[in-house]
Amino acid sequence: MRDAEDLLTHWGRWSRQQVGVPRCTSPSYVLMRDNVEQTGGLPGADITDEEAMMIDRMVAVMARRWPKMAQCITVYYRGMDMTMAEVGKQVGETRLKVREFIIAGHAYIDGCLEMREAA
Repeated sequence: MRDAEDLLTHWGRWSRQQVGVPRCTSPSYVLMRDNVEQTGGLPGADITDEEAMMIDRMVAVMARRWPKMAQCITVYYRGMDMTMAEVGKQVGETRLKVREFIIAGHAYIDGCLEMREAA
């Protein structure tokens, strides 16, 4: 089983790439886009749509109870290699508080994954 850090990292990449989200109206463009090898750029997301949507749901549930924690997790993992200080500036918290939120967010996601595995 993959750990929370790995799943969150790939979820962030998945959400930036908009995998699984239809964004164009031309069927021929979709065929060309999906069948042309892409070189360079960001590393690809190594996560299935089902896993990514599961993590997305866990973060959404987290946001209902701890909105700042979910905001820090979202900005940190969807941002491209942002430092915790940069995340702090964006969400209005100190670097150390952002670090605490991210650690707590990992623990929350780990707990959710453990509960899913136990069920």
